[in-house]
Amino acid sequence: MLSETPSGRRRSKPPWWLRHRFAVQVLSLVFANSYILRAWKGFCYPVLNCWSCPAANFACPLGVLQNAASNAGYTLSGSGIRGLWAAIPVYTVGTLLLFSGLFGRMMCGWLCPFGFLQDLIGRLRKKKLLIRPAWSYVRYGVLVALVLVVPYYTHVPWFSKLCPMGALQGGLLQPLLNPDLRPMMHEWWWLKQGILLVTVVAMIFWRRPFCAVICPLGAIFSLCSRISAWEIRWDESKCVDCMLCVKRCPQGLDPRREVGGHRCVACLECQKCCPYDAIYSAPRWSPVRVREQESAGQATDHE
Repeated sequence: MLSETPSGRRRSKPPWWLRHRFAVQVLSLVFANSYILRAWKGFCYPVLNCWSCPAANFACPLGVLQNAASNAGYTLSGSGIRGLWAAIPVYTVGTLLLFSGLFGRMMCGWLCPFGFLQDLIGRLRKKKLLIRPAWSYVRYGVLVALVLVVPYYTHVPWFSKLCPMGALQGGLLQPLLNPDLRPMMHEWWWLKQGILLVTVVAMIFWRRPFCAVICPLGAIFSLCSRISAWEIRWDESKCVDCMLCVKRCPQGLDPRREVGGHRCVACLECQKCCPYDAIYSAPRWSPVRVREQESAGQATDHE
């Protein structure tokens, strides 16, 4: 079906699946926390969803990586190459690299429950403050320090102890449903809830601040953003600098310059709102679209 653009051009409607990102996010939240698949607790769903949630079906990949780092010191001692291989969580790392290699950071923009929460809370305030691009590199520091290095030396999963998603799903829901746990709500519990409160308030004023600055899982996915099988393309010849994509980007990016980059969560809101088809996504091996005007001119020349 075709629609008219402000310049009089005609474009087809976005694919049906692109118009239902909200529904996909809801389904992913239910899928991860429906309780009925708890027998699959050993499977790592590639999103930030706390395994300690009473209804959680799957393991948190970051929790698995931290536990592996915590145990690595014991596994590596005097074991040589065999111990090194045993210390690497091959299944979890392979799962993350597989999803990242196929879809880049689309898990962040389409499947992650915590990303979904940031989208919902972010609607409370239209005008957002700017997060400087340099802050996005903090995620890699969090990944190396709190997920790998510090757990290795302390044998404690420190990121899980501070994670706001864990504070929400485990820290709040577990004592609510299990009164026996309430006497254990001491200073550390309040600190974790304070981190959650600060994060929620930040969601109101900045666009997806946790994704942009903190999330180590997003840092892992972003490693393959530029080489993933499904890529996002920008056709400069079609762009008229209408700025619609910039206004709609939930990350506060300029998709004309940063689409598919390490800060992009691949939500494809830019593709959905672009009236000129200047931004689109496709498998990496598919041919680049030819501009309509050039195709029409070539057809006329042949006639």
